[in-house]
Amino acid sequence: MKVLVIVINDRLYGFELKKTRRIVPDISYTPIPFVPDIFKGLAMVMGEVTIIVSLNKILGIEDFEGNEELFLIVKGRENDWGFSIHNIYDIVTIEESDLEELEDPFVIGDFKIEDKVILLLDTDRIEEHLYESVSNIQK
Repeated sequence: MKVLVIVINDRLYGFELKKTRRIVPDISYTPIPFVPDIFKGLAMVMGEVTIIVSLNKILGIEDFEGNEELFLIVKGRENDWGFSIHNIYDIVTIEESDLEELEDPFVIGDFKIEDKVILLLDTDRIEEHLYESVSNIQK
């Protein structure tokens, strides 16, 4: 499988390349009131409404240091999601057997490339979490 490796605060994370759409260097988004802070806002990306979310907050890691921010647009079930990321590291090819399972709700497993550990994110579970966050608001 091909994996897009990204950087967030000097940590490496991977997304299955087939689930990604594009990388956008700068997005102007409109904040959404009364929603959890994992949601940054709504943006028009290539003519489609995209929900911009903070991957840092979902993963429970510190916010970026500095102002650099890219947005990784990922395919969702019903709409695209824009994840704020720090940088792109590489695109690599791995085998399923390279993955070591982890006990983390948002991680499929980890693998090593050149002595660097990369956490492969589970975009389906992340999307479920985002939908649950929204449905909790409606209750």
